[in-house]
Amino acid sequence: VAVNNISISIPERRITAIIGPSGCGKSTLLRSFNRMNDFIPEVNLKGQVMYRGIDIYEKNVDPVEVRRKIGMVFQKPNPFPKSIYENVAYGLRIQGINSKRVLDDAVEKSLKAAALWGEVKDRLNDSALGMSGGQQQRLVIARTIAVEPEVLLLDEPASALDPISTLKIEELINELKTDYTIVIVTHNMQQAARVSDFLSLLHSSEPTRQAE
Repeated sequence: VAVNNISISIPERRITAIIGPSGCGKSTLLRSFNRMNDFIPEVNLKGQVMYRGIDIYEKNVDPVEVRRKIGMVFQKPNPFPKSIYENVAYGLRIQGINSKRVLDDAVEKSLKAAALWGEVKDRLNDSALGMSGGQQQRLVIARTIAVEPEVLLLDEPASALDPISTLKIEELINELKTDYTIVIVTHNMQQAARVSDFLSLLHSSEPTRQAE
């Protein structure tokens, strides 16, 4: 059992931080909010995850649509081996949007929202892999918000970054909460205090390592 006996409400357009010791199930819980655990073989889930009055685990619910509305950013930056522009436009192209004007507007809007436009506007055709770690993480956030989700799930988004990049990510998170509901997993108590409006603590119970 990874997590057990959890009931939590996530306030809209606020930042909720989930903290707890390593191995207590923070990331597992976060991934359950947009069905990312579906990709892990033999995972079983009991209970409900209600979003806008609908259980996202109902059989008639499309998990792809769930993940469009509830986007996720992972611990390590994972830009695609494409240009900066194409990284942001990728999700829109998958949806069948190929109008250059629409894509241009969406890329600019998303990069501005991710506080990255000023740094990359003159090199949009450069490979995203040449960016710094902090820039890559902000690019991944831009890629996530380009498809206009309502919720952002952030799994320790600054843990692999240097202090200056971490500060930029924290400032960005605070700016984004005016438009998005944000849930962030972090092992850093000070970071949770800096960025969150609400705090949820998971704790381990040995030997089963259940979290409550």
